[in-house]
Amino acid sequence: MEAFVQGWGLTVAFCLLITIVFVAAMAHLARELRWVRMLTDHLGAELVAPQGKHGKGDLQLEAIRDEAIAIATARDPAWAQKQVRSWQMRAQRLEHALSFWTDFLRQLGLLGTVFGLGMSLFYTGKDVSKLLGPLAFKVWTTVAGLLYSIILQALFGMKLPAWVDACEKNIEAWDARRRGARASSSSEAS
Repeated sequence: MEAFVQGWGLTVAFCLLITIVFVAAMAHLARELRWVRMLTDHLGAELVAPQGKHGKGDLQLEAIRDEAIAIATARDPAWAQKQVRSWQMRAQRLEHALSFWTDFLRQLGLLGTVFGLGMSLFYTGKDVSKLLGPLAFKVWTTVAGLLYSIILQALFGMKLPAWVDACEKNIEAWDARRRGARASSSSEAS
């Protein structure tokens, strides 16, 4: 066990854990960004050509279309507003998700270094001079955490806020048009 802790074993294990978290973060952010882009594009197309055919899409786009139709034709305005608000909240959470994942990766890297250092101290006793060798291995977990957080920021840091802002604007415009159409149809019915 001492060789595992003071050698490359623990460092590689922590780096693998950090890599798995990075892959999960990439998958999560890519999936949510894809949803935001689809919603933004669909609502933008609806604003330009209401009730028009916007081409075939995949199942996620079909679900967005179905939900938009259900909201537009809802008899219960409170339910419709709740659904629109859920779109807004999901889009807004995306920026916070990026911050969470980047911070989490950095913290995992630091945890790997500190944990490895603590375990090495446990095995070497109070002799600090014996810590320099294991510390050189453990620093790589911090490097991995920082590197992966930088990659996430580079890939999503600029385009994610732009798409979230565009999505929020399209939701607001689409919802205002929907409420205006609903108000005009209620006044015509009276």
